[in-house]
Amino acid sequence: MTYRVLILLAFLTQLHAQPAFNTSVPSPKQILGYELGDRFTSHAGIERYITAVRDAVPDRVQLIAYGETYEGRALYLVIISSPENINRLDEIRSGIRKLSDPRTLTDAEAERLIKSTPPVAWLSYGVHGNEASCPEAALNVIYQLASRTDTEATSILHNSVVIIDPLLNPDGHERYVNYEVARAGAHPIEDKDAVEHNEDWPSGRTNHYFFDLNRDWAWLTQKESRARVKAYREWKPQVHVDFHEMGYNSSYFFFPAFKPINKNFPKSTTEWGTIYGKANAAAFDKQGWSYWSGESFDLFYPGYGDSWPSLNGAIGMTYEQAGQVGVRVRRSDETILTLRDRLEHHSTTSLATLKATAEHREKRLRDFYNFFKEALQEGKNGSAKAFVVDPQQDPARAAKMISVLRQEGVEVDRSPTRFTLDAVSTYFVKGTTTKTFSAGSYIIPLEQPAKRLIMALMEQEPALSDTFFYDISTWTLPIAYDVETYWTGKSISTPTERVNDVQLPAGSIVGGKAGYAYLFRWETNDAVRALAWLLQNNSRVTVAMKEFMIGSEKFPRGTIIVPVGTNGPDIHSIMQNLVQKFNLTAYSAQSGMTDSGINLGSDRAVRLKRPRIIVATGSPVSTEAFGSIWSMFDRSYDIEFIPMKLAQLRNADLHDYTAIVFPDDNANGQGYKSQLDSNAVQKLKAWVAGGGTFVGIEGGAAFASASVGKLASVKLKEKKKDDKDTKKDTTKGKLSDEELEKRMTVEERERKARLESIPGTMLRVKLDNSHPLGFGYDGDLAVLKTTQTMFELTDHGYNVGMYTKSPRLSGYMSKENEKMIEDTPFLVHEQLGSGNIILFADDPNFRLFLEGLNKVFLNSILLMPSIRNVTLTADEE
Repeated sequence: MTYRVLILLAFLTQLHAQPAFNTSVPSPKQILGYELGDRFTSHAGIERYITAVRDAVPDRVQLIAYGETYEGRALYLVIISSPENINRLDEIRSGIRKLSDPRTLTDAEAERLIKSTPPVAWLSYGVHGNEASCPEAALNVIYQLASRTDTEATSILHNSVVIIDPLLNPDGHERYVNYEVARAGAHPIEDKDAVEHNEDWPSGRTNHYFFDLNRDWAWLTQKESRARVKAYREWKPQVHVDFHEMGYNSSYFFFPAFKPINKNFPKSTTEWGTIYGKANAAAFDKQGWSYWSGESFDLFYPGYGDSWPSLNGAIGMTYEQAGQVGVRVRRSDETILTLRDRLEHHSTTSLATLKATAEHREKRLRDFYNFFKEALQEGKNGSAKAFVVDPQQDPARAAKMISVLRQEGVEVDRSPTRFTLDAVSTYFVKGTTTKTFSAGSYIIPLEQPAKRLIMALMEQEPALSDTFFYDISTWTLPIAYDVETYWTGKSISTPTERVNDVQLPAGSIVGGKAGYAYLFRWETNDAVRALAWLLQNNSRVTVAMKEFMIGSEKFPRGTIIVPVGTNGPDIHSIMQNLVQKFNLTAYSAQSGMTDSGINLGSDRAVRLKRPRIIVATGSPVSTEAFGSIWSMFDRSYDIEFIPMKLAQLRNADLHDYTAIVFPDDNANGQGYKSQLDSNAVQKLKAWVAGGGTFVGIEGGAAFASASVGKLASVKLKEKKKDDKDTKKDTTKGKLSDEELEKRMTVEERERKARLESIPGTMLRVKLDNSHPLGFGYDGDLAVLKTTQTMFELTDHGYNVGMYTKSPRLSGYMSKENEKMIEDTPFLVHEQLGSGNIILFADDPNFRLFLEGLNKVFLNSILLMPSIRNVTLTADEE
């Protein structure tokens, strides 16, 4: 063969390998007016492009709007496959639904479906709005799949259905794009310190309410999450990839994941991570690109975009590209990282993952089917057969937890009658007991396809022995919701009905029209909602600082009293509407005279003020800590408040405000200290002394301490160091810890740092429920500790909530840290003049899934501003 023939053959081979395109499909440049990678694309631009592609090839591309953000932007799915598959999408979806519930078919029927059904691969881009190469890559992948006619592309589309969510977080992304557009010059600036590479507060990472949507898959606190999970469950994909960006000096990460791996995953989950990892590695090796895997990013916390899909039978994976910067940046090694580089890398792993899925089509579907088949067997043969939830303590809070589980595909039954079970277990109590459950109790059987998801969310101890966690190390759902829950190892024979829509018992007023006052107990979160409504609508309301009885009904501390005489004549209709709106049980009192305890007109029934609340916002406040309060006030309790930057707070007239909240600053108070000088602190002190209530949370509390901002007298607790003059422990003749640390290797110091961290650990707190901050609780709390902020005991106030001896309930914590934190306060109250300083060592509002802690925080802003003397709760001599 001649040399010219060899050259020609090589050319023809290379030509054949190049993708062929359908020119009727518009390129991104034809619609957007620029090449991908030249600039960042807005949500409107993404809409324009995906609509144009759908219109060009409707036989290959479908477009579905599946939800809307808080700011009114549409959420889309782009479905791409061969025309044959597009024509039978309903049939494909039905087949996959059957494979996800092995109770509906035999193994032989499953095998026929496996051979005839293409798998569904779901690619999610842009859950963090400022990881902005992700949606650019989505547009490129959509163009490639919609327009290419070569063998590789047609094989992918013939052998799979591809679902692309091009932008999970439009609100955060728009914030980021607007920031970049406003600061862009004629040419990109490569200097890493340039403004275009360093966002202002609050950054574009989070959604409208500053929530990290990649922590919300399991809790569904945000509307974007609820819409996405609903759409996801309609398709039940076999593969899910969550595309991200990390620091610009890195390269690229793909699976397999790092440890810990959630123990509810079968071995096949990690095996598939390796299969996809090798496929991605081959694609990157071909280009000579750098990458890494098996480090840092674990598969443990169930709220991620990799873990949650994996608990639902998919192979969920995170892919991380170096980025989080503008269009071009110079890295530490002097190389230039461009937006085009970033989107090309993500596009390459997208296509490599789809190619591997198509090549392993039957195996992926077979393992998907076996995931649920094995889950059913585990539920049938496991030591626990069912969880049982008694909603009596707070029906609405229990219903909300059940609603979350139902939205995630968990089957739940309800018993219409009372029933008794023996040998049931409950959280953090040794042994078993006999329990009678109220009518309406929920039963969650474990012999169901969602068994592994249920266990991941509800098991008592999810943590392993690992000492490194990318996120929190525990989250037990019934404890987070403070809902009475048990589990049993026996089958439950009581009659049940399937729960489809969670319904609450209707509210009512016991005793009819009141002559003197209406009363409702301070036991439920709906009681808090009702009080907030009454106060903000100028009703006159008091809170009982002591218990009392009327007839056989006992009303504990915290009972809300709505007098008839001091409110208008419409108070009767107001209360009728209120009990229905908030599913409350209220009681009518015909007289202010009670049968025992305080009378309803006692000085120990304190009139509550209408709340006027400031919440500190802007830098240095943690966006997520502020966002949790914002979302809670707006969406859960409809509480009016004033977000205020520290610069305005320094100059504002604070006289009419009842409470000021300082959320965490992620800097143990140093962020606040950097912006509030001694004059600002004195202003806050004067406002508190005049009757204001200051509430500090984590870093906000640390700032208020005597160790930092000196607003309060309580001090931060610091780890005791060895005597600096003593190099040896004289009792043992060994080097002191301080001297040993000086001699540690890099690896030893890294391990020590991991051992000393507190990666989100559930701790037991003993709460003083005779104090107004503890009203509505039985005396015990479970608190999620995520930082090392600790306080000494105050001797100028009340240590309202105390970490108990050996406080760890679940999750990782070193023995040294556990010993250090026991008998320290979670919640401190000090009085200053006529006002209050209230400090939370940990955030009760963390990610808004700790529903059981809502009330202890809301007590601080709804009750405490009106209470000048907490000793009114004490018994008289």
